Amino acid sequence: MQKVIALWKSAVDLLFDALLGLIWVALLVTLFVTAVGTIPAGGVGVLLLVIASAVARGAAQSERLRAVALLDLAITPPTRKTTRVTGLRRPFAQAFVDMADPVTWRALTHHLVSAVLGCGFLGILAAVPFFVAIVRTANLPGLPSGTATWVVAGVVVLALAPLYVLGAGMLDRLLTVALLGASRTVALQERIDTLASARQGAVDAASTERQRIERDLHDGVQPRLVALAMTLGMARSRFDSDPAATRELLDQAHRDAKESITELRQLARGIHPAILTDRGLDAALSAVAARNVIPTTVDVALIGRPRPEIEAVLYFAVAEALTNVAKHSGASQCTVTVAQVRDGVRTVVWDDGHGGAGSEGHPGGGLSGMRDRVRAAGGTLSTDSPVGGPTLVTVEVPCAL
Repeated sequence: MQKVIALWKSAVDLLFDALLGLIWVALLVTLFVTAVGTIPAGGVGVLLLVIASAVARGAAQSERLRAVALLDLAITPPTRKTTRVTGLRRPFAQAFVDMADPVTWRALTHHLVSAVLGCGFLGILAAVPFFVAIVRTANLPGLPSGTATWVVAGVVVLALAPLYVLGAGMLDRLLTVALLGASRTVALQERIDTLASARQGAVDAASTERQRIERDLHDGVQPRLVALAMTLGMARSRFDSDPAATRELLDQAHRDAKESITELRQLARGIHPAILTDRGLDAALSAVAARNVIPTTVDVALIGRPRPEIEAVLYFAVAEALTNVAKHSGASQCTVTVAQVRDGVRTVVWDDGHGGAGSEGHPGGGLSGMRDRVRAAGGTLSTDSPVGGPTLVTVEVPCAL
């Protein structure tokens, strides 16, 4: 039954190919030829080129959507080349870029080939009356006549049409994916670029983390341990001569030791908090929010626990974002939402501060450490922080829950 349904879908698709393919080819060829021919005349040709470029993109997208809806194909849209020109000249510059982009001509080739395949199917359907007309005109002895002629013609068509639909439909599917989707070479190159970017992000994040640990040790724990050693040294030198002073020095050394332990615990929490491993992302983010000086609410809506490395990326991204909110935003409230999306997990940190995060010269606006961590996990980080606020920091990380 499924094969019969697939055959009917291919037949309907070929009929659409005949109609839409001819329309797209005629329209686009007319627009492109007219535009190129009238470019020397001034702005008319350039304007037609802009229209042709827009129609070409719309036609390719409509064909992709039709293939997905009718043939259940999975088509990855190709990466379109874009111009660096900005302002009012951008549409015109983009039209010339589209003219030189192989994606445009691959789509036009698809329209032409699909029109040919569709017209071939229409030709087979039109063969019935044509066959009958030939037989009646020839009037040769031994050939069927009258109703028998139509029956024979119908049998011939019923034998040929399914075979053509099967072969042409299969070819149409292959060409649709190849010509309207991203080319394999481009897809592999994009994958290589993504992996290289993730690798560089991991290297940068590790370097930043190492520098932070070194700075925290050098500026925090190390001076305390040096002071502790000096205090114990003075206590030992006064142990026999001044017991009261020795006791005070030992009390001071005990306080320094406890403060050093506290700082080491905080440093260890910065490397990887135990609560994240033991109780998950919700509890860990709630603990971070509770320590934030800005009132912060946390909403985690996940159907399961992400992988440990994904949890770590989201945790540290939120922790850094909340640190920036507390130090630089001037906000009165903040919210953290973590939700499952189609391809992974999305985390949004919102605050009602004065905005400007991520802008040049803004304190804490670089967000480079967060970006490196997220990039290392193959995710993306975006900021929406107009001057005057509010600020939205969105982190999306691919993950299967």
